[in-house]
Amino acid sequence: MSGRILVELYDLMQAEKDLTHLMNLLKANKAHVQSIGESVGDWKGQAAEEMRSKMDQFLTVMARRIAEFEHQQVDLARYNYRMEEADRAGN
Repeated sequence: MSGRILVELYDLMQAEKDLTHLMNLLKANKAHVQSIGESVGDWKGQAAEEMRSKMDQFLTVMARRIAEFEHQQVDLARYNYRMEEADRAGN
């Protein structure tokens, strides 16, 4: 090869599907942690406060990661579209 990057359209579409699957898992995990957090809401004391604080931090990080993945998914979808158009134009 001449040092060029070769990416198959199938691989790009698979990457997009994999990213969607990962985002769905993250969202499900976030919802699970939120439901646990709701049950911790009635707890009292320092341990309860620490648990709530850690869960809030976790949810904040997870929300940020999900937003990053969503942005990457949009970028990947745009790139896939451009590559499909280029492929059609080349045929």
